[in-house]
Amino acid sequence: MPSESKAVVDDGCGVFVSSSGADENVATKEAPLKTLRAALAQAEATRTRRVYACAETFNEAVEVAGSVTIYGGLDCAGGWGWVGEQRKTVLTASAGEIPLMMRGGGAEATVRVEDVHVQARGIDADDAALAGASSIAVVADEVNVELARCVLEAGDAAAGPEGAAYETSAMGGAEGNSGNVACSEALVVPGGEVKNDCGTPEDASDDSSGGLGGIGAAGTGGPGAPGTPENEVNGGKGEGAALCSEGTAGTPGAAGMPGAGASGLGELSASGYVGAAGGDGVKGTTAQGGGGGGGAKGGAGADKCTDAALAGGASGGSGGAGGCGGAGGRGGGAGGASIALVSLNAVLSFEEVTLKTGRGGAGGKGGAGQEGGAGGAGGPGGTKPEEATVLHDACAGGPGGKGGVGGPGGGGRGGHTLGIAYKGAAPAVEGATVELGEVGAGGPGANAEGEGAAGVKAEVQAF
Repeated sequence: MPSESKAVVDDGCGVFVSSSGADENVATKEAPLKTLRAALAQAEATRTRRVYACAETFNEAVEVAGSVTIYGGLDCAGGWGWVGEQRKTVLTASAGEIPLMMRGGGAEATVRVEDVHVQARGIDADDAALAGASSIAVVADEVNVELARCVLEAGDAAAGPEGAAYETSAMGGAEGNSGNVACSEALVVPGGEVKNDCGTPEDASDDSSGGLGGIGAAGTGGPGAPGTPENEVNGGKGEGAALCSEGTAGTPGAAGMPGAGASGLGELSASGYVGAAGGDGVKGTTAQGGGGGGGAKGGAGADKCTDAALAGGASGGSGGAGGCGGAGGRGGGAGGASIALVSLNAVLSFEEVTLKTGRGGAGGKGGAGQEGGAGGAGGPGGTKPEEATVLHDACAGGPGGKGGVGGPGGGGRGGHTLGIAYKGAAPAVEGATVELGEVGAGGPGANAEGEGAAGVKAEVQAF
């Protein structure tokens, strides 16, 4: 081991790598490779299984499969002697990437790393593409790992995204149909009702219909029907001793309930960490359709209908259909986690190792619910002929109500700050020092139940 031996390392001992080298080189001290990725591949191909790395910075994400030893902290300009106490080899990668991944190569596979500072970059708060991203330094996946005089450092994680806004309102209701003209039938029937199925014709539970207008008869006008769902009687009165009345507006839909705030721990895998998002809000309800307008009375004779067989009065306009309820607001995304080391059924050994974490990302705010659809306008009442001066026009239908707004989404969970996050057997931590940052706050919701939980701060956390 370079840290124990004062002798110069022979070229035949392994593969040599320097950030000033070239991957086309022969991997000796005089002609080192440039990237750790190439050095590890050559160490595997030649079965030397030893990589000697300069105390320089390597900006790349590296995957190690099977048994290999990486000796860092070497002074390339000073005969490749060990300077690990003063300077370490630094391995980093682009934001959002895991710099060092170690995977199992069988039950006996062991990866040993000495004098390397693995540093996961923090996430830029202004980088929308990495919203909710975690900063994870190392993943050990079903492998034996020995770490000596290493630093595993995670940066600040990203805040979770807010629940995405809706660009449009929910489906609106159609305008009601007009009533029919007087003196055209013995009983003048109204135009057909209008229906809003909210895009789900197979599901009648969210339908809304405008009420039919009242019938026009010779001696009286019929009342308008209420709109559905029948929350209130809103049809207009037919003409009798008094003139008809218009249908009134349908009652608006009820707002949906808010979504729950996120509380789950999240999921851990070789790809990293995925946090718990807030729950979506509940859809608002469909509004009632407008009531049908009252029908007018007709009659035959002077200044009325000229034909007693066609003496029905004008029929009322139908109500407009109610608007659909808005979809529930989308839950806020989880804040990213800051994790020094992820262990997936790995066996870990530490010797003078420091595990550092940054700040967990804040959970995202729950999104606003979709606006309910507008109600359709009521249809106009039927008219009378100009010469029927003593008759009256029928009354208009009422407008449909506005659909209820969707409930707001719940806040996402705040990001964790963890020295070791693991699945499988609990890892031993002797020989390791853990320095933890702060957790991310939970994302805001509509109320206390809608607020996401804050992240977890722990030296070791099971998943």
